[in-house]
Amino acid sequence: MVRRLTESEAQVLVADHGDFVSSVYPNGTIQTLSWKDLIRIEIQTNDTGPWDWDVWFVLVGTKDEVSFPLGATGQEEVLAKLETVTGAEREQLIAGMNCTTDRTFVTWERYTED
Repeated sequence: MVRRLTESEAQVLVADHGDFVSSVYPNGTIQTLSWKDLIRIEIQTNDTGPWDWDVWFVLVGTKDEVSFPLGATGQEEVLAKLETVTGAEREQLIAGMNCTTDRTFVTWERYTED
């Protein structure tokens, strides 16, 4: 079965601006995160699909986060940048996307020495 994206998912704009990533929502909400502050990538899923936004990419930073739904405009460019920034393979970054329940998958986390 091919998943049909809702029109509203594509109205969310996510973009790589070189030093930072942003997401812009139709209601005017803007989120930004510096690539150097990225510490974790999550895939959050829920059971509202296919009628609502059921798969989310969440880029967590030391102070801020950027989130966007699967199907957001610009997602492919941002996923490609994530591969470069993290060194992770695409399959690792999108692990868990096929889940249909309320779950959070940490697909990448920056290693830090304590």
